[in-house]
Amino acid sequence: MEKAFDYNEDIEQLGKEMDKKNREKLSKEDCDNVYISETSTLEDINSLRKEEKDNFDKRIEDLKQEALKTEILFSSEDFDIFGAISEDKTKINTLGNIKHREIKKSKFRILDVTKNTQNEQYIKRLKEIIKGLDKALDKSSFGYNLNTYCASVLPLDTEDYNILYINPKNALEELKNCEKVNLYNIKLNENTKAIPLTNIIYYDNNNRTLPLGMDISDKVLVDLRKLKLELKKQKLFRINQEIDDIEVLTKIICVYEYEVSL
Repeated sequence: MEKAFDYNEDIEQLGKEMDKKNREKLSKEDCDNVYISETSTLEDINSLRKEEKDNFDKRIEDLKQEALKTEILFSSEDFDIFGAISEDKTKINTLGNIKHREIKKSKFRILDVTKNTQNEQYIKRLKEIIKGLDKALDKSSFGYNLNTYCASVLPLDTEDYNILYINPKNALEELKNCEKVNLYNIKLNENTKAIPLTNIIYYDNNNRTLPLGMDISDKVLVDLRKLKLELKKQKLFRINQEIDDIEVLTKIICVYEYEVSL
């Protein structure tokens, strides 16, 4: 009989096991590519893979402006001679109540965004990331039978890379102000090609001090194009959601329950 997963009770141990497996199976490049998949760049990656558009000039300019605001793009003192962000090996951070000396990954560095980046270079880098994601997913079996979730106001696009959540509340949080939401419950099995976004996805671990776990998110990367989904059940329910002390929003949630076929 399959043990029921309790998020509050089981997520800590599950996160440690998944993070340990990621560190054994995935290279630093794999982890960098997976990290990009949970940023807004995933929209561009999916569009490029489906050949929906081939001009990302607006997105590139937005990335440059964002980098400028964070003082990364034009602060050469932040980079070493190889173009990597310089580390302060004495800086102490805390993750899951454990202290460590690692730095967070930078999407600007991974995407190779510079003042001179143009559409052609950006597309070339996205294509490299797509190949990298496919390679990383091919070597990563999920290892558990577990329900995961994503929420959208649109039908489920089964041609996309998708970010799923282990906790349905976190999936719904992204659309908390929408009156009607589709909640897709996708039950992964132990053989599913999926990568949980554990601590090693978000941090470099050059000092070998990063604690094991899923302390940053409960997200999981899948490629829906490569999964055979079988719709098992549909249901609809309404919940009352407090917007503030006065306003209450009645939300309609349409739930679609899928299983990944072996």
